[in-house]
Amino acid sequence: MKKSLLLALAFIGASSAVMAQEQDSTFVHKDYADKWGRFYIAGGFAATDYKLNDKLLASDLPAINNGTFELSIGLTRINGKMLSDLEWNTDYYSDKKADGQKVRTVSAGIKWRPQYIFFRQKGIFAAAGFDLSYMYTSVNIFTMGNNIDLDNLNPATHSGHISLYNNNWYLGPSASFGVLQDKENALRVTTGYEWNVARASWHSDYASVSNTVKEGGQGHFYAKLIYNF
Repeated sequence: MKKSLLLALAFIGASSAVMAQEQDSTFVHKDYADKWGRFYIAGGFAATDYKLNDKLLASDLPAINNGTFELSIGLTRINGKMLSDLEWNTDYYSDKKADGQKVRTVSAGIKWRPQYIFFRQKGIFAAAGFDLSYMYTSVNIFTMGNNIDLDNLNPATHSGHISLYNNNWYLGPSASFGVLQDKENALRVTTGYEWNVARASWHSDYASVSNTVKEGGQGHFYAKLIYNF
């Protein structure tokens, strides 16, 4: 009786392992099943809050736009029920006022996104996890209409440009829904909301910064479409 029970349990375990292996092998395209990961490109909307905007508005300058297009390039790894992205992303926009003042902002960063796949069928999945991100943000403030004399290029005689930068870390939850994962070109929608956790101040490579402000506790939201290839 005991031997029969052990044989039955062993058979059930082996059958379950085979079924799980078959499910894993059909979940992603056969050309990527044994590879470390799949590269992807992504585009979407990103919105970030900045305390620096209070300083800009107080000086009658245009504020940093909270929403912009974000471009991403990354690598996806799916191992069992765990999904992991390593991603580089950047965004750029330029804003100006009628009186000739302009604020130009460029951001670039690296994101690690581990997620647990809690639902999946052949080529379809839903996952949730968290993001850990590093982001570098550069803000340049210009006064338009200045004159540049090529016979006098001494920087001390020119004005109208302020350059600031900020290095910060973000942490928060994220979720994904993927389709066509068993095809050569897979698609996924990913969204997340991160909080600024480093409370980093604004600095400048060209000047000392007085009365700086710390960016801490603000939110960063994104939603993007990921195309694996």
